[in-house]
Amino acid sequence: MSRAGRALYPWVLGCVFVIAGCSGFSDRVSGAFSRSDRPQPAPRYLDFKGVLIPGEMQRVQAETYIINQSGRLVLSGKVRGESLADYFAASMKADGWAFLTRYSYQGSLKLFFRRPEAFASILITENPLETKVEIWLVPLTR
Repeated sequence: MSRAGRALYPWVLGCVFVIAGCSGFSDRVSGAFSRSDRPQPAPRYLDFKGVLIPGEMQRVQAETYIINQSGRLVLSGKVRGESLADYFAASMKADGWAFLTRYSYQGSLKLFFRRPEAFASILITENPLETKVEIWLVPLTR
């Protein structure tokens, strides 16, 4: 082996060990901070009685308008749209809402619910940065 080859050999060997060690470290770090390991915030009721909000969603105050338990509640968060639709379908049913219909249009999902005293619609719009939810609640007069 030439003199240059002998001088380069420890460097190459060292790089191989560093790369091998870093790949294992990377797996441990990404595993330690995966989304499933983080505690999930608990669902809660905000402005509308009987509409349970996922813990990951935060109120967008500037776009929310509510008077006397009716109006528009806007939320945003990093949650998949389909899973939000499934969540609202299940939680609204558990809170006594009758599911009316659901449809999707141009990447948005729209759900409609009814109670004897109110009507609710939920619009879920997903984009690459966040998912936005608009909940409209309207009282029904008799």
